[in-house]
Amino acid sequence: MTHTAAGYAAAVDRLDLLTQRFASAAERVSDWGAPVPACPRWTARKLVVHLGLIHAWAASAIGASHAPPEAQFDLGDAPLPTWYRARAGELIATLRASAPDSTAWTLWGERVAAFWARRQGHETIVHTFDLAQSLGAGAGEPRADLWSVPEDLALDGIREVVEGFYPRQVRLGRSAGLPGVVRIEVRTDDGALLATLDVPARDGSSDGPLLGTLRGSASQLYLGLWGRAPLPGADAELAEAIHAARLTP
Repeated sequence: MTHTAAGYAAAVDRLDLLTQRFASAAERVSDWGAPVPACPRWTARKLVVHLGLIHAWAASAIGASHAPPEAQFDLGDAPLPTWYRARAGELIATLRASAPDSTAWTLWGERVAAFWARRQGHETIVHTFDLAQSLGAGAGEPRADLWSVPEDLALDGIREVVEGFYPRQVRLGRSAGLPGVVRIEVRTDDGALLATLDVPARDGSSDGPLLGTLRGSASQLYLGLWGRAPLPGADAELAEAIHAARLTP
């Protein structure tokens, strides 16, 4: 795939805005030990540290030919939101200093920097949802507008799960795969069909038995596939099959 300079710059600019929104949400936290509802073993503090370290790790993958070591946490004297802003800023600076097709180690697909502009955008969107939920559960001062995702970005996130994370989960032995095909019908807010995707069976085939169909808006499906919301259109049997297949880490 050829990555245009304009498209890459737009993705990096969007990531910059997303990380700023996450940092602003972190600055509203008053109880760092408060739980994160979607991640029961996590606290608000662990969530912010996790995302900051993932940004640092992704930055070190750009220009690398092998998987970089895990980033290490060193808060120093900085408040945690300030520490997070610094890690996000380093990632943005590294991406802006790179061309979209610059060499990078990646989780799958092309070994180029553009992978990380996309991947870190989705990482930040999902964890901003987590932090907004934590604020609503008592971590600090909630705000109704802390989380939203444009339809096109949510659709891209669905594709990332189907085409990237799910095959990787199977490849790494983290998932036994689905026993059949799951169809995803992405609908606009007024019910029109936006896109149809098939999640293949464990053997990679899209010709296997149809287990069922998920139907919902891009944002509903995006959150559902990441385990942040119910899977729209799924009955109990289909939802259990999808959860058991562990499409995402």
